[in-house]
Amino acid sequence: MNTPSPGRRPVFGWWLGLAGLVVAGLLVAWFVRRPPTAVVVAPEVREVVDLVVVSGRLRAIREAAVGAEIGGAIEEALVREGDRVTAGQELARLSMLDYDSQREQARAARATSAADVEVAALAVAQARRDLARVAELARGGVTTSAELETVGNLAARLAAAENAARARLAENDAALAVLERQLAKRSVRAPFAGIVTRRSVEPGQSVVPGTALFLVAEMSAVEIYAETDENNVQRLRVGQPATVIAPAYRDQPFPAKLDQIGPRVEWDRGVIGLRLTPAQPPAFLLPNMTVDVNIEVGRYPQALTLPAAAVLRARDGNYVMLVEGDRFTRRAVKVIGENPAHVALEGLTAGDRVARDATKVTADARHRMTAATP
Repeated sequence: MNTPSPGRRPVFGWWLGLAGLVVAGLLVAWFVRRPPTAVVVAPEVREVVDLVVVSGRLRAIREAAVGAEIGGAIEEALVREGDRVTAGQELARLSMLDYDSQREQARAARATSAADVEVAALAVAQARRDLARVAELARGGVTTSAELETVGNLAARLAAAENAARARLAENDAALAVLERQLAKRSVRAPFAGIVTRRSVEPGQSVVPGTALFLVAEMSAVEIYAETDENNVQRLRVGQPATVIAPAYRDQPFPAKLDQIGPRVEWDRGVIGLRLTPAQPPAFLLPNMTVDVNIEVGRYPQALTLPAAAVLRARDGNYVMLVEGDRFTRRAVKVIGENPAHVALEGLTAGDRVARDATKVTADARHRMTAATP
């Protein structure tokens, strides 16, 4: 039997390793040079609602800072931030012990004056009856003119006393009314129904007249303020419908209407302000709540559409990456409407195929084409 030479085994192993390296290199080269895969789609006919999508903030059309008309210490703060209040509802009460005692004194003085008026009125009535009786007797010669004069003077003095009593009663009424008005001012009340959005006072705190203690927003009349790029101005018109969605209540969208555009562009940011009015504000709305607004600027029932990612936006126009064999070429298209998902356009036919994501392919480079899953 022939035994292999010990020197041949290393040579064979070396050739085997070299062959493995060659195969691995060929596989790497094949993978490197393999064209990338591109997902392609064909235009579809569908309805497209052209939207301008903006974020906005809900704000009350009427908002009032409410304060005390007089100075003093807060006895009670009756509402908190977030509370809903009615028109005239008491929000806080000032401590006015001095006024309370003064009012009781004024009421007592008024009661005394009223009693004096009643007594004086009775005395005047009796004096007038006596004067009439003496005058009748004087005409019959039964009494003298001196006695008639005496009775008449008494009646005049009593009438003057009654007038003085009535004057004191009027003064006491006026003083009591002043105190009542001052005491009424101890109550800080809501000017209209709404929500307390700020409370700046606590019990025991001293306040001066005119200091804002509460901020009340009327939520029955609200508006939405939003900003959009000035390039959208040509697409917007007053009266266009919109759908508003509060992120916290996404399942409860509500309608609104575009009421105002501008009036001026914020040139440093390139935006313009928009004001929208909800048709029927839902009860969950709160001041300064952030909302998403979809303004309908156009509707295309039978439009040729592509996914939004299939359209390239450039300064010189809009493009798609059109399939030609195993390569892509840029094709200019005209966008006539869009929403977050789809773009309605002109410049293609229903049989064309384009890259589903135009940013992931390269023009004039070979690609392996695969159709998008419906």
